[in-house]
Amino acid sequence: MTNNKGKYDPYASNEDLEDAKRLPGFGKPLPKNLFSGDIYSNFLKTAKEAGYVPPFVALQKEIRQDMANLLKMIEAGSTEVEINSFIDKMNAKIKKYNMECPTSMQKMLISLEDIELHAKIWQ
Repeated sequence: MTNNKGKYDPYASNEDLEDAKRLPGFGKPLPKNLFSGDIYSNFLKTAKEAGYVPPFVALQKEIRQDMANLLKMIEAGSTEVEINSFIDKMNAKIKKYNMECPTSMQKMLISLEDIELHAKIWQ
């Protein structure tokens, strides 16, 4: 069953099994259309309906918000040290994003010299 964080726990107790039996749909057969056609497409549809968002998509949204905050910092006249520190934090997030996303979606690291270009790319 699952632990308190919602993750699968192979060492779950019988009490956890009893809790699972109370869930709606427990013991009912899976829908037949789940195994017909393209299984991957069915998985994507089911994941989308469940509200699943891949981690790199959530990180992409976070980086976009950081880019907007960076532009506000520049407009407000923040010091170069503060801006560079913020850019370093953003670049760490971009590196993580590039490791998680498909190759075709990877982005370049940000530098102060070409911030306008990167702002357009991350919009």
